Amino acid sequence: MFDLLGLPGVKPVDLRPGQILTVVVELIEEQLPICPDCAQPLHRHGRRSSIFADTPMQMQPVRLEIMRPRYRCETCGKTVTPQLSFLDEKRRATKRLVDAIRDRCLGMTFHALALQTGLAVNTIKNIAHDLIAELERTVRYETPVIMGIDEVSLAGEYRCVVTNLATNNVFQILEFRTQEHLKPFFKNLPDRERVEWVCTDMWRPFKRSFSEYLPNARLVIDKFHVVKMASDALEDERKKYQATLTKDERLQVKKSIRWLTLKRPGNLSPAEKKALLVVRETIPALGLAYDVKEAFFRIYDEPDKESAMRAFEAWETALPDDDLPKFTSLAKTVHNHYDDIFAYWDSPGRITNAYTECLNGLIKLANRTGRGYSYEIIRAKTLYAKHARKVGSGTRLITTSQGAVPTKRTSETIEYGPHIPTLIDIAEAGGLD
Repeated sequence: MFDLLGLPGVKPVDLRPGQILTVVVELIEEQLPICPDCAQPLHRHGRRSSIFADTPMQMQPVRLEIMRPRYRCETCGKTVTPQLSFLDEKRRATKRLVDAIRDRCLGMTFHALALQTGLAVNTIKNIAHDLIAELERTVRYETPVIMGIDEVSLAGEYRCVVTNLATNNVFQILEFRTQEHLKPFFKNLPDRERVEWVCTDMWRPFKRSFSEYLPNARLVIDKFHVVKMASDALEDERKKYQATLTKDERLQVKKSIRWLTLKRPGNLSPAEKKALLVVRETIPALGLAYDVKEAFFRIYDEPDKESAMRAFEAWETALPDDDLPKFTSLAKTVHNHYDDIFAYWDSPGRITNAYTECLNGLIKLANRTGRGYSYEIIRAKTLYAKHARKVGSGTRLITTSQGAVPTKRTSETIEYGPHIPTLIDIAEAGGLD
């Protein structure tokens, strides 16, 4: 029979078609083996049939029915069954199938892999957990110079996401966002003195967690978290107006006005600009709130820190007394985080956490796609995404020393983590599971 398996030491002798393709194979015997205990020749002692899963053929799951002889030593009574190097006895599968699952399990759903291979979902899951444990031991990403920190709700808990904003890569995902979990992470962070900037929101435990352990890091509050507060203040005014209307009128106002007032003027179509004029005439308080929101947004259009600080001062001075309490609260929040908010104009390239926010969206997508996945699985699918890890990583020259004097130049392979734009491209192509 034609050898369609290409496995060493065995030959196929029969083929049984069906929903699962079964290939019957026999051991190729060359000579009787020697007893490992007493070094005497062994004698045949019957045969044993075992079933092992193998890689699919023609999109069909495959099982190998392996007929192995058993041998017995007449001197010491020891019974031996030959071991085959291509088998993973623990998984009852060929090693090449286990390797194929390891290669794909972080890029496909476990259910899809189970359908392809005919294995149980739990078997796929166990192989994935073994791979994740190995990756946890062996994979290290270079500590970012510019670090992003944010939170994401995942599997019923708030998790902490850490990114490399200089390269737009995933750096780490932590199980919880509490100081009890964050402080040990920053304390034990390799090359922690490399971190120069940290971009995050106004949640104070983030700053308290890293400030003690990152000696050269400066905090910048993410621009988008700040301006979102202005949008939320505008929304508060819209809801106040809606509360005075009937149910049908409220639905119409929400449908026609909400997205209109949240848009920047430059993004409004001609029809929307006319609609905004109608809003100003019919709901003056909402028109005023829109102008205050836009004036706050324009602070971030200023070219330098001093201009931005003056623009904020002018914005705060122009606030109507007691008419817009949410905007007054926003002004107090800016004062409470003043230095960290205006550090935005000092940071290289005007740092924002935009890519960290994109990553959070991808993590949530993976959570929805793989319903029932644990936090550990979703974390691994994001943190060790194979194709995205290839982007932005490579080899660089480093200088080493013997004693006090550098004596040679050598190279090391560095990784920055999965590239977030590449993760986005994979997700848009339907490949993020």
